[in-house]
Amino acid sequence: MSATIKGFLNASISGITFGLIPLFAIPVLSTGMHSTSVLIYRYAFGCLAMLGMLMFHRTRMWLAFGDFLRILFLSLMYSASSITLIEGYNYMASGIATTLLFSYPVWTCLLSVVFLHEQLSATTAISIAIAVAGVFFLSGILDGGGSMKGVTGLFLLLASGFLYAVYMVTFPRMRIRKMPSLKLTFYIFFFAMLILTLYGTFTMGHIDIIETHSQLLHLFLLGLIPTAISNITLIISLKQISSTMAAVLGVFEPLTAMCVGILIFGEPITFPIVIGFVLIIVAVMLIFGPKNLPKLGKAVGETVKSVREGMESENKEEAKEPEAELVEDEESKKSE
Repeated sequence: MSATIKGFLNASISGITFGLIPLFAIPVLSTGMHSTSVLIYRYAFGCLAMLGMLMFHRTRMWLAFGDFLRILFLSLMYSASSITLIEGYNYMASGIATTLLFSYPVWTCLLSVVFLHEQLSATTAISIAIAVAGVFFLSGILDGGGSMKGVTGLFLLLASGFLYAVYMVTFPRMRIRKMPSLKLTFYIFFFAMLILTLYGTFTMGHIDIIETHSQLLHLFLLGLIPTAISNITLIISLKQISSTMAAVLGVFEPLTAMCVGILIFGEPITFPIVIGFVLIIVAVMLIFGPKNLPKLGKAVGETVKSVREGMESENKEEAKEPEAELVEDEESKKSE
């Protein structure tokens, strides 16, 4: 299986698992736990799961100062995106909220054009226009949800998508992309957890405690599935395919979230929501390109065996990393 197909598959797994956030976050939020506390526990349990895997593989954890600063920047982008996303759940239904987050492929294209001087094609411009129209239909304005509360939710989710796009665009252009995926993901979320702990302390004055076994179970699964698994596979995919391609394959996020909202939480399906959802999917598929759709279908159709082979390949690369990493660290010291 080629690296490109592995990248498609890893990005698809990342999107599907990320779309499960409402399934685990909403039951905890409904108990009264503040969203910031939920995020802190999400990252904490995700870090614990990844740390266990790092210890099992005996991965060298040392960081050069320059790499620390690069990871800290990514952590800031990711934590800010997560805060605006989970706050958005207070203003909109879970499926719609995660679908609005899916504006990040459009932001990814715009950032690439403005800052990386990539040429904006007619297809991309049309896709952006269609996506904006889709966001309008999904906002709930046509369903009478155009109040200040709805507008606030719309802003939060679009901001979340933008910050996530910055994360997606900058990472592949940093030298830390050569770092083992598991180690890199661990540090991103470890620093994000510290940032959120400071944020929660200053905004709330305390961090809510886990009071029930149900909260503990949902928070653990929130940290394991849509955090550790989703982001490890995302980092791997960004090493195999372009940022835009990985962002586009995030189409599985709103699909999964919408299914969770409808099947688990009984959220209604309205005609404007259906139109908006279809428009966003069409926009993303236009960006992706019709000629690549067969590749997407093949990636989605890969078996569990293929997933295991992909992870085993990544583990082999990480096993070879310490020696190469030492050379990079020495070069970093000379240049810094």
